Amino acid sequence: MNEEEQQQRERAYKIWEDEGRPEGAHDDHWRRAQEPHEVAEQSSDDVTKVNQQADDEFAKDETNLVDAADIRPPSTVSPD
Repeated sequence: MNEEEQQQRERAYKIWEDEGRPEGAHDDHWRRAQEPHEVAEQSSDDVTKVNQQADDEFAKDETNLVDAADIRPPSTVSPD
């Protein structure tokens, strides 16, 4: 089994898991795993990059530091 086939198997398995492991949908999952996924992977890479940049900015900004003792829980009384 080459790397591409392994990745396809992993995508089909992930689809199956994401859908709650339904019985009898193997062909559909396999077909969907064969569809081009480069766009999805690129989007995922873009999101990861943006999230990393945001994490880096947040880590640099010391004004966001909050002492845990100062955090108040949400009110249990409805404002309505």
